[in-house]
This record gives sequence, C-alpha cells and structure tokens, in this order.
Amino acid sequence: MRTESFQTPGHVRLDIRLGSGDVDVETADVAETTVELDGRDDVVEEARVECRVRDDGHEITVDLTKAQRRFGRGRDVTVRVSAPLGTDLKCQSGSADIEGRGDLGDVDIQTGSGEVDLGAVSGDAKVNAASGDVEITSVAGELKINTASGDIEVESVGRDGRINSASGDVQIREVGGELHVNSASGDVNVREVGVGGSVNTASGDVRIDAVQQGSFNVKSASGDLRVGIREGSRLYVDARSRSGEVSSELEVGSAEPEGEGPLVELRANTMSGDIQIVRA
Repeated sequence: MRTESFQTPGHVRLDIRLGSGDVDVETADVAETTVELDGRDDVVEEARVECRVRDDGHEITVDLTKAQRRFGRGRDVTVRVSAPLGTDLKCQSGSADIEGRGDLGDVDIQTGSGEVDLGAVSGDAKVNAASGDVEITSVAGELKINTASGDIEVESVGRDGRINSASGDVQIREVGGELHVNSASGDVNVREVGVGGSVNTASGDVRIDAVQQGSFNVKSASGDLRVGIREGSRLYVDARSRSGEVSSELEVGSAEPEGEGPLVELRANTMSGDIQIVRA
C-alpha cells in the first residue's frame, strides 16, 4: 500500500485516471487530502500522484494508466481518497466501481464498465458509462447521464436533468428544472418535474407522478404512459394512441384553458399502449 498526504486549504480538484480497480472518495471537514493506493507493489509505486497549487486552491492528480498497461495481469488497484468538502471529482476509468461519499463539488465521470454511486453533489454532475448502474443521492446543479446499459436512480436534481439510456430503468424522485430522458428499453419513473421537458422510449412504461408547469412531451413506441398534473395547474393536452385507450381525470379541451395558475402543455403519443392523465 502507498499513502500520500497533502495540505490542501481552499478549493480542491481531484483528477483520477485508472484502467481497472475501484475508486472510493470521501469528503469531510478537513484541509488535507490523503491518497491511498492498494494493489500490486510495482503498479502502485509507478503510479503518478501529484499536487499542484492553483490560484483558487489545489489540484490532485492520481494517474495509474501507464503503470497498469505496463504490468498487465493483476493490475487492479483500489484508490481511496479523503478530501475536503466540496472537492471537484474528475474520474476516467476503463472498468472500476466508483463511489463518492460526503459533499462533492462538480463531478465528471467516464467509465467503460462499473457501478457509480455518489452522495451529495453541490455543483453539476456528468456521468458517461458504457455499462453499470448509476445511483446519485442529490445534484444541486445540472445532471447529465449517458449509459449504454444499467439502471439509473437519482433522488433529486436542483436544475435541469438530461438522461440517455440504451437499456435499463430510470428512476428519479424530483427535478427542479426541465427533464429530458431518451431510453431505448426500460421503464421511466419520475415523482415530480418542475418545468416540463420530454421523455422518449422505444419500449417501456413511463410514469410521471406530477408535472407543475411548462411543455412536456411523452412518447413511446410500445408502453403505457401515465402523467399526473399538479393540483392548481391548468392543462392543455394532445394525447394519441394508435392501439390503446386514452383516459383523463381532468377536463380536456382543444383550446388553452382559462383561469389562473401555471399551465401544463402535455403532448402524449404511443403506438401501442394506454395513456392515462390523472390529477396529482
């Protein structure tokens, strides 16, 4: 095992690069960053671990890519980092499980395969994964997730959320801004959306428990669609299903509804599947 410690008052940017292994980052109320590398001695010793002073703080680089390519088999390394609260995390991996605990700043993760599990993100979060589940507790800023296969579960997003998934279920509790989801296969379940957006699926059911305002477009080639409209919101709707039933608990008309309250413009379309519009 190799351990490196740096005094890092101010803002910290953490840049981790590895081929395979595990990454575990934990933030706490400290002014020091500690890096532990656990794996084959020759791989660990040749890893590049550096600290650079920047105008606004420090940048910590942990780079294992060259060492892992050189030594071949048995090259997996576990990277454990303890860092100050609000640390930005950038991680590039061929295959590694990545876990972030505590409060992180901005997050940018690219991984070929492996699970991604993050706690609270106070900035923006971007995750690109070829395969593996993605789970995030909260994102204060914007969220972008692209994954080829794997389930996605997010508790809350403060601003806009954009998700592209080839296969896997998408589950989100709350989005403060717009939500845009594109999914080839898998169910999409969202509890509440603040300001409209869109959900497009090739196959899979879509359930949006509550939309408060804005334009919201929902499409599915094969799958049931269920959308809830928040109490007090007005509704304009265009809902069509080629071979399925369309039902609404709310009054539906072709003209924009009169009265006060936020307006929801809902367009729902499915080739085969039922469409339900309900009061949230």
